[in-house]
Amino acid sequence: MVAVLVSGVMHGYLDGRWTDRPNLEEIGGKLNQLPAKCGDWELVAETDLDDQAQSLLRCYGSTIREYWKPSTGQRVNAAVFFGPRGPIAVHVPEVCYSSQGTEPVGPRIAETIQVGDRTDQLWKVLFSREQSKTPHLEVWYGWSDGGAWEAADYPRVWMTDRLYKIQVAGTPAPEGEPSTVKDFLQAFLPTLKQ
Repeated sequence: MVAVLVSGVMHGYLDGRWTDRPNLEEIGGKLNQLPAKCGDWELVAETDLDDQAQSLLRCYGSTIREYWKPSTGQRVNAAVFFGPRGPIAVHVPEVCYSSQGTEPVGPRIAETIQVGDRTDQLWKVLFSREQSKTPHLEVWYGWSDGGAWEAADYPRVWMTDRLYKIQVAGTPAPEGEPSTVKDFLQAFLPTLKQ
């Protein structure tokens, strides 16, 4: 009886049943107000989340952008989503990209990004096209409840009813060169936090 009561109270709390609910679409809409320039990176294009992905993720807000660095010609695709904990937590690049003819090359690795006094941690995974061992895509991703970004193993069990997810993809840098995606994230994450 106690377990049923406790689980009911927890579900009600996580569902926001007994609290004033903020306007989640208004909060999510702020993602579209990100600046067009982040450090040396400039916005090239912005697209909306397609209807199928919107239905799957049930986002309150999202932005999908392509940025480039004029001095090097490097490009990245950045997606930020804000929505309910369950759908936002379970869709990882290893599943999405694998359905599109690519496979992870090795395990995902937790990488740290330090900007000023802020420390964020994201997963990094390399992908290659089928039957190739040479990576052609580098993807970094993680989640946040409004604080630091985390390379969490189980974000679905966080004690929050909504999550942000970031996913940035780019071409892997040649061996010995710094990561293009990490360079972008060092400029983008402080802007995103604001």
